[in-house]
Amino acid sequence: MIRRINALLALSSLLVVPAAAQTDARLVTAVRLAQDGMGDSARAVVGRILTATKPTDPLYPEVLYTVAVVASNAADQRLYLQRVAVEYSQSDWADDALLQLAQLDYAGRNPAGTVQQVERLLADYPGSPVRATAALWGARAAFDQRDHALACQWVNLGLGAVGDDVELRNQLDYQHERCRALAAAESTSAQRTPPKPSGPQWLVQAAAFKTRDAADDAVANLKKLGYGAFTTADGEYLRVRAGPFASKAEAEAAVERIRQRLKGQPFVTRASVP
Repeated sequence: MIRRINALLALSSLLVVPAAAQTDARLVTAVRLAQDGMGDSARAVVGRILTATKPTDPLYPEVLYTVAVVASNAADQRLYLQRVAVEYSQSDWADDALLQLAQLDYAGRNPAGTVQQVERLLADYPGSPVRATAALWGARAAFDQRDHALACQWVNLGLGAVGDDVELRNQLDYQHERCRALAAAESTSAQRTPPKPSGPQWLVQAAAFKTRDAADDAVANLKKLGYGAFTTADGEYLRVRAGPFASKAEAEAAVERIRQRLKGQPFVTRASVP
């Protein structure tokens, strides 16, 4: 890929993207017009290109992405970015679209949406050049949700993928310091607090399946989210469960992420662990 986007989204109506990110000269012109404050002209240019380009043309996802770049409002940005991510998921622009959607969600104070977009990007595009940037935004959103384990997991992933981008590395280092501070605080608390005796703990009943393959896929997805996962036989069904969690509150906090990943109706249940 000859283009990568590392723009930081604010609540403005324009995605800040370098014109060189586009590979077609006409699209470069449209982005530059938008950056120069001539948004209407930019949208007119890219609109004509979109009309003249067939959906089967390899250029089409790039045109859709550029429509999002020069859009006048967040709703249009989201619409065209989602088209790229869903309809053209095999294109060079799909991972960039997911990153921009994650940033839009974060700007809109929807950290759960950011986490979901980042999870998809990291899972579906393991070789993407925007992995480090996505990991940074995902970590910020996970911290906002108080999911410190996930946040620090993504910080470490980002540091491993950041390469020579000094500014991005500095931002990841800042988040890494948060992780170190949390680890130190947890270590101090563990030294001062006697261990809790083994006893009742909490699980999330994630789903139930009739086939082993489906159950194994669900277990794999739960492990990608960072949870322990296992199956138990119950008649003709294989029940897939996540956990154990140390408290009911932790289990309840995991339910929404599991629902987003597996769909269905996960719920919290209690289990006695010897």
